Amino acid sequence: MIMFSYCQGTSMIVASLLLILEEEESFWVMCAIVEDLLPALYYTTTLIGVKADQQVLQTVLGNCLPGICQLLRLHDIELSLITVNWFLTLFSNVVNFKVLLRIWDLLFFEGSIILFQITIGLLKSKEPLLKTLDNSADIFNALSNIPGNISNIKELFQVCFEVCPEITDEKIEALRRRYLGYLMADGGALVPNINSSTNLPKQHLNRRQIRKSRSIMQVLLFGDEINEDNSKVILKCKNIRQTEFLVDLREAIMQVSRHFVFVDPKLSNFSLKPDYTKESHSRDLETYANVSRNKKRRAKALLDFERHDDDELGFRKNDIITIISRKDEHCWVGELNGLSGWFPAKFVELLDERSKQYSIAGDDSISETITDLVRGTLCPAIKQVLEHGMKRPSFLGGPCHPWLFIEEAAMTEVERDYSSVYSRLMLCKTYRLDEDGKVLTPEELLYRCIQCINQSHDAAGCQMDVKLRSLVCLGLNEQALHLWLELLCCSDQVVKKWYQPWSFVCSPGWVQVKCELRVLSQFPFNLNPDWELPPKKENTQTLKAGVRDMLVKHHLFSWDL
Repeated sequence: MIMFSYCQGTSMIVASLLLILEEEESFWVMCAIVEDLLPALYYTTTLIGVKADQQVLQTVLGNCLPGICQLLRLHDIELSLITVNWFLTLFSNVVNFKVLLRIWDLLFFEGSIILFQITIGLLKSKEPLLKTLDNSADIFNALSNIPGNISNIKELFQVCFEVCPEITDEKIEALRRRYLGYLMADGGALVPNINSSTNLPKQHLNRRQIRKSRSIMQVLLFGDEINEDNSKVILKCKNIRQTEFLVDLREAIMQVSRHFVFVDPKLSNFSLKPDYTKESHSRDLETYANVSRNKKRRAKALLDFERHDDDELGFRKNDIITIISRKDEHCWVGELNGLSGWFPAKFVELLDERSKQYSIAGDDSISETITDLVRGTLCPAIKQVLEHGMKRPSFLGGPCHPWLFIEEAAMTEVERDYSSVYSRLMLCKTYRLDEDGKVLTPEELLYRCIQCINQSHDAAGCQMDVKLRSLVCLGLNEQALHLWLELLCCSDQVVKKWYQPWSFVCSPGWVQVKCELRVLSQFPFNLNPDWELPPKKENTQTLKAGVRDMLVKHHLFSWDL
C-alpha cells in the first residue's frame, strides 16, 4: 500500500515531466517514481521517508567528505534545510533543465542512490570555495547556490563516482531501514524490531489478489470448489485485513494522543505505549473508580459576564472558574485569577473532572481538531474493528450494524439484576450522585449512555453510525471506552450470535484492541455527544427568565425588568 499526500515537490517534478511528455505518460512516470524509485513514505504529510534520507545523507557525508561535515558542525549549519528540497523535487527546481535530464537518466537507470551520489558530488566540487568562507550566512548561501552553478555535467558525474565508490544500494537500504525505524518508533508506530525490514512500509505497490465471489448458480452446477490453496489464500487475506485494522486503530489513537501533548504540554508525561501485561487488566477497575481527592469543582464559562460591583465575578467565555459555593440554585460564588464573587449559575457549565484535569485540548467546543480526530479518524477505525467478522443476516435486507450488537450485549449484562440497576440509575439521576464520584459500574454506565443516545438521537432521526460515534465520545469522556469493549467481548452468548469465530470480538484479539484503547483513558476528553444532531433553536427567553428570577430573588432588579 502506497501512502501518498500532496506535496509541493511533486508539482515541480510533474511540471518538468510535462515539458517533454504527454499527460498520460507523465502520470505513469510519476507513478513509477513514487512506487518504484523512491522509498516509502516520501510524499506523506509527515515526510518521514525524506527525513530518513536526510539522516542517511549525514552518515554518508561523514564517511565521504569529513572536511565539509566538520565545517558544517563548526558553523552550526543544518544541511538538511537545503538538501531536503533537492531530494523532494529530484533536483528539478535547482539545476538547469539540460543538467536535470542527465541526472534523471541516471536516476531512472540506477535508482534513488543517485540522489546521494549527486549531492556528495555537488558538495565536493565546491569544497575549496566553502573552506575559504568563515561566515555562517555566506556558507549557507554558497551551499544553496551550488546546483544552479553547475554547467559541466560530465565533470560532476566524474566527481560523483570518484568520491563515492563505496556507496552501494545495500548500504543505503540498511541505513534507510534503521533511520526510518527510529523515526516511526518516535512517532508511535508499531516497529518491534528496528533493524528488521519486514516491519517497515513496503517499497513497492503490492496489489492483493482476491478470488472473485461465485454466484449461486455456479455453486449449484459445479459445486463449491474450495481446495487447500484457495483456503490458504482466503485465510491470508483475512490476516492481512486484521493487521490493517490494528494499524489503522493504532495510528488513530496516536494522532489523538499527539494532539493532546502538542496543545497541552502538561500532558507530555503520559505514556503513549500500550501496556499488554496481565497485571494491567486487574488494575483497570481500580483506576476507573479512583476519583481525585481535590473536591473543588470547576466550571467553564458559557458566555461573557461583565463585572460591575465589587462582589461580582467577571469572566469571559471559556474561562475556567473555581466554584466556592453552590448553595443557591441561581447564584454561585466562584474564584478566578485571585478574585472572588458571585455570578449567575446559568452562565457556566460544571466540568467533569473525576480522575482527570480539564484540558482545552479535549474540549470540542474550543478545539475543532479533536472533533475531526475522534469522529473522523478514531471512530471509523473502531467501527471497522467491530464490523470485522460480523455474521450477515440470512434474509435479504436484514440490519447488521455494531450498534445493534452493543445494545443487545448491554441489555444482557443489565438484565441479570435489572431491578437493582434501575434503582441505582434513578438514585443517581435524582440526587446527582455521579457528579462527584463514579458510583455507577461500567456496565450500568454503558446502559445509561445507550438509553440517553437512543432518546436524543431517535428524535432527530439519526442513523446508527451517528449513534456509535456519540457512544465513543461518551466512553472517552468517562474514561471507560476500553472497559466497555471488554464488557461487550465477554458477553459470550451475544458474541456467538453476532460474530464469526475468527473476528476480533470473538477471538482473543480483542485484548490487544483493549490495551490500545486504554492509552486514551489517560487524557481528559470533554466531547459533546449531541455534536452531530441538528442545532436546536436557542430559547433566549428561557435564559432571560432564569436571570430575572435570580435578580428578583436577591433584590437586584430594576423596573426595566
